[in-house]
Amino acid sequence: MSNNKNMSRHLTRFLLGTTVALVCVLFYRSIVINGDGNYEISVEAFALSNATQASNNGASGNEVASFDKKSILLSREDQVDHTTVSNDTLQKAPFPDLLPLLQRVATADKTVIITSVNEAWAKPNSLLDIFLEGFHIGEDIEHLLDHLIVVTLDPNALNHCKAVHPHCYLLTVDGMNFTAEKVFMSNDYIDLVWTKVKLQRRILELGYNFLFTDVDILWLRNPFKHITVYADLTTSSDLFFGNPDNIDNFPNTGFIYVKSTKKAIEMMDYWIDAREKNPGHHEQNVFNIIKADLVNMLRVKVRYIDTAYCGGFCNHGNDLNKICTMHANCCVGLYAKLHDLRKIIDDWKFYMALSMEERIKGNFTWTVPGLCMH
Repeated sequence: MSNNKNMSRHLTRFLLGTTVALVCVLFYRSIVINGDGNYEISVEAFALSNATQASNNGASGNEVASFDKKSILLSREDQVDHTTVSNDTLQKAPFPDLLPLLQRVATADKTVIITSVNEAWAKPNSLLDIFLEGFHIGEDIEHLLDHLIVVTLDPNALNHCKAVHPHCYLLTVDGMNFTAEKVFMSNDYIDLVWTKVKLQRRILELGYNFLFTDVDILWLRNPFKHITVYADLTTSSDLFFGNPDNIDNFPNTGFIYVKSTKKAIEMMDYWIDAREKNPGHHEQNVFNIIKADLVNMLRVKVRYIDTAYCGGFCNHGNDLNKICTMHANCCVGLYAKLHDLRKIIDDWKFYMALSMEERIKGNFTWTVPGLCMH
């Protein structure tokens, strides 16, 4: 009898110990570090511990998550994962049909490339065709098209997109017509760019990082190699003063990478709210106005890319051994953009036909003048 009692006591202690250990493990896995370095408890992590991460992307647990085939460049530090919210919640939220596309297109580390087009930009031989051509003629970047979402702003643009690319998304906004070319700084243009910012915020809220690129940017090499792990936001520059952390650099938010973090979502909210305080400005001007607040108040880590790597018609490098992207900015009018981007393509094809020895010498550069580029 005494032996039975002892065995019962030992068994009870064993079960209690096992239960406590399991609770501790689950509790530990639910702890996340917020942007201030303090510890918080994630209810979602405690309930599910991000079990959907690999399945959402159709990836196995050992798949490498990277835009660079050779190395991992992007961090998942303090990322937001809201992919476990209920279907009812998703339907009530903005852009309710966005999540399935993100799950299908994103890399295993949940990053997507996004551009946007209306009918004028998407029709044959217009900006979308030139944009896609860059990935095909560029240096080992064709695989990035698997992770590109083309946001279309009207049904005709959607039809054009589906004819040339598998991942298209129709963005509809009540009371707005984005079909025709939007002249820079017109009221419709300003509405358009702010609508894109709201879409970008939603992507972050769903737990995905994004690199947004204007469709008048020609990709020639992989720009992710110039996006650092520690920055919350990385942007190209209109004017670059030599230091990628210099707050005085002039941003160009037509090419911008943002990590999905709580801090980044707060930043997007601050940015969107700042529109009312700065009426008549497009999103890039407002970002330039508030960038000091983002860094000093919200503690957002902002980094700028050297124009030698991600340049534009405003300011660019001339070494074709370095260039990754070229932006047809400082160029008004669709015809002018198309004309000069085609000249860039011709220059690139000539450069790629050179021997490696001739390329390394760096003697060949862009042919100028064009209608915009100089």
